Amino acid sequence: MRAYVLCGGFGTRLRSVTDTQKALVPVHGEPFLARVLRQLARAGISEAVLCAHYRAEQVAEQLAALAHDAGLRLTLVVEATAMGTGGALLNALREQPAPGRYLVLNADTFLDAEGYRLMVQGQGNALLGVQVDDRSRYGSLEVDAAGRLLALREKGREGPGLINAGVYAFTCETFASATVRACSMEQELLPELLAREAVGVIEYGGRFIDIGTPQSLDRYANDFRMEP
Repeated sequence: MRAYVLCGGFGTRLRSVTDTQKALVPVHGEPFLARVLRQLARAGISEAVLCAHYRAEQVAEQLAALAHDAGLRLTLVVEATAMGTGGALLNALREQPAPGRYLVLNADTFLDAEGYRLMVQGQGNALLGVQVDDRSRYGSLEVDAAGRLLALREKGREGPGLINAGVYAFTCETFASATVRACSMEQELLPELLAREAVGVIEYGGRFIDIGTPQSLDRYANDFRMEP
């Protein structure tokens, strides 16, 4: 199974602590992305397409080492201009069409392998949801009793709740006829998909942390000193 890994973020909030491409921020002597890719391999993913734009040359320089470390076949697709999370996927699908059902994930978020495995073992279109104590930084999910996604809510809602973990599974037909354009996964592609077909929500209860801020990066470095 293939995964498309979104590595195109500008990492604006991390620039006070690093000038490295966000997915490649070093954690205990290795790029953060190396840890993400190993989790994918443990979940049964055999190949990954890295979707990059900002400082893509840094990703290209480390591609061979990342592939060897994780034991994955890696391909790099570079966007000529920033296309957003949705556009990055559409662009990569044009360059490297999916041979079957596939995963999509953010390169700056750490999950246990079980989170990806749940998505690999699922069927149809789905996204991964995780319960958190404070959902204000994340997009919340509205789900019906059957576990189907009803709506994605904007960031800023306070208190505990189910949030979007940023991991998706789609069939090869899902975006086959989509026009390649700059767009957001959460604000455009997913709502458009939800309007025409069902999207399941798979709940995951393991470790979840993104490294999008200096504080969360520091927390990750302190909490996960040992090999995940």
